[in-house]
Amino acid sequence: MLTKQQKHFLVCSAPICSCDPNPNYKKEAIWIPGEQVCRFKPYEKFQEKQLKINRKISLGKYKVEQYFKASELEGLKIV
Repeated sequence: MLTKQQKHFLVCSAPICSCDPNPNYKKEAIWIPGEQVCRFKPYEKFQEKQLKINRKISLGKYKVEQYFKASELEGLKIV
């Protein structure tokens, strides 16, 4: 029987999924602002940062200039 996290990972289409079984996913998987965000809760810090960036993009207040890894997002200051 699959766990809730395993089931989520099988259907999650976000480039960085908080249920990724790879222990190094925060350093290996990349996300480009504007892409989908994993919706598995409780949100991790990187997911909260992704949601903030995507909100700024939708308001025209953020320019997509680079990609991020989850570990980079966790330390990112978003004004």
